[in-house]
Amino acid sequence: MNRGTLILTIIAGTLVFLAVLVLYLPAGWFASRLPPQVGCGELGGSIWHGECLGLTAQGGNFGDATWNLSPLKALTGRLSGDVDLRGGLATVRANLDMGFDGAGEITGLSAQFPMDPAFVKQFPRDQRGLVVAQFDRVVLDARGVPRQLLGNVELRDFRQISPRLLELGSYRLTFDGSTQANGVSVGQLVDTGGPFAVDGTVTFTPPNTYVIKGFITGRTAQAEGIVREITYGVPPDASGRSEFQFENSF
Repeated sequence: MNRGTLILTIIAGTLVFLAVLVLYLPAGWFASRLPPQVGCGELGGSIWHGECLGLTAQGGNFGDATWNLSPLKALTGRLSGDVDLRGGLATVRANLDMGFDGAGEITGLSAQFPMDPAFVKQFPRDQRGLVVAQFDRVVLDARGVPRQLLGNVELRDFRQISPRLLELGSYRLTFDGSTQANGVSVGQLVDTGGPFAVDGTVTFTPPNTYVIKGFITGRTAQAEGIVREITYGVPPDASGRSEFQFENSF
């Protein structure tokens, strides 16, 4: 074998080795790269097709995560593939197509998890419910802030458990995928059953401000008494509805 052939053989062998290495990068090699608030009990598979058993984040226990990403898409500067999270308390599935800067879109997002501090410690300790989300498309900017939302999220069997049990109803928030020029998204809020009839909107203003406003009516005497409290005693309109509005951030 002459020197030129030997050099070409070495180069070709090196490229093959690097290609195999990139395609099968062990996920465990990147455990130290995880943010300090995120942890895995066990990392397996590769960085492209792997699993994180015992995922924790921000003090919450989320179960086991698996992912399948395209190495070829990564060469173009994008993360594309699907992720799946399953645990005793939650299920989440989504398809990703995002740049390394965090901008991109999530499609086919479905999620179900309890509103319970045992799942996410930031949830209120005196309230419970079930969150069910179905989004066809979520567009994110480089900060991870939603810029377009198409789908809905439901809060089912919402209730207060202390200092006394109080049923608060079930609600659905729907976004139609439209976004205003300044990035504001407006969703339609309605009740799907329970002691309160609600019809309103939720206006989300990037990066983290939202305004909820609309009309509420109590379906029982107890519920109407609560309405009077949260509307500061303002009398209802001619149709019996009481207007409400509040603003917050997260």
